[in-house]
Amino acid sequence: MSVYQVSCPARILFLPEELSALGELDGGFDVEPSLWCTLEAGHAGPHHVIAQCVRGSGPTAPWDMWARWGDDEYGPGRELVRLDACPAKFLKGAVSEEGCHLPLGHPGRHGYEFGPPITAADVLPDWLVRRFFE
Repeated sequence: MSVYQVSCPARILFLPEELSALGELDGGFDVEPSLWCTLEAGHAGPHHVIAQCVRGSGPTAPWDMWARWGDDEYGPGRELVRLDACPAKFLKGAVSEEGCHLPLGHPGRHGYEFGPPITAADVLPDWLVRRFFE
C-alpha cells in the first residue's frame, strides 16, 4: 500500500463500489481512497498497488488484494485482484530480511532495490558522519 509516491507517478482513485468491496474484506489496513503505483518508474504493463492485506482464517494464510490498472485509470483492465507475492528476499535468512512486496512476475527491479529519489537534503554532511566515528 502506498499513500506516498515512491517511484511510478501513476495514481488510482478508487470508485465507491471498489471502496465498499475493500471495506468488506477482513483487512489490516484502513481503506484509502487513493494510492500510488508501487512499481518502479518507467515500468512496462499495468500499474499495481496493494489495496488491502486480508487476514486469512483457518487454513487460509493472509493474502493481498491488489488494484491493477492501465495508463487510462478508468479504462479496461482496471480490477481488484488477488495476486501472489514475489518470493524474492533481500538479506534472506538474516534478522533484517526484507521481502520484495510486489506481485509475482512484476516488471523491473524488486521493491527493496529502489525507493524515493534521494536529494542532497537526504544525505548527512561529511562533518556530521565523521562525528559518529570519533
